[in-house]
Amino acid sequence: MTAISDERFEPPIGFQTSGGPVWRTEITQLASGAEIRNAKWASPLRKWQVSGVPLTAEDGEVLTRFFNARSGAHQAFRFQDPFGWKTAETVTPLDQHIGTGDGDTTVFQLIRDDGTATGQLVTRPVAASLRVAVDGTETMAFTVDETTGEMTFAAAPASGAVISAGFEFDVLARFETDTLELSKPAMGALQLVRLSLVEVREA
Repeated sequence: MTAISDERFEPPIGFQTSGGPVWRTEITQLASGAEIRNAKWASPLRKWQVSGVPLTAEDGEVLTRFFNARSGAHQAFRFQDPFGWKTAETVTPLDQHIGTGDGDTTVFQLIRDDGTATGQLVTRPVAASLRVAVDGTETMAFTVDETTGEMTFAAAPASGAVISAGFEFDVLARFETDTLELSKPAMGALQLVRLSLVEVREA
């Protein structure tokens, strides 16, 4: 897989983001007019359009340098989805059901309930924000990998123990195209014409 940067893309202050989940559905219309619909993905990928007020020369330089450092659409990076980047307004260790102990397993994958059958796989948690509980009691006896979203307990939770967690997280994204479009409508001012980001699903 192409290398991934652990750097987070931070749109300049004043920028606005629109977007949301994208599914892929194959639709075949029969001669009768009825449809056969086949869901190609088990979970969506998100897409965002970034736009904003005129840029300062400094902001334009920062944006251009980040874009060039990623070689346009080539390299993925961390991005904080403005429509879903933490498990609750105020994060608590009881926010999300993560799994159930069996007395042997020590490693559990972070997920977020996004309404899908499997939940949103979280591979880029913000470690400092992570709070974890076992059977409702908060614990610090774990570590978390910020590049996989796997948390490892010092000792396996007991069989039947409910594991929950709350956290902030990033998603992996890349620029949709290899082109960064800026305009200069007035002396000393820059304007972002178009910038699209798409979520990257890890193999």
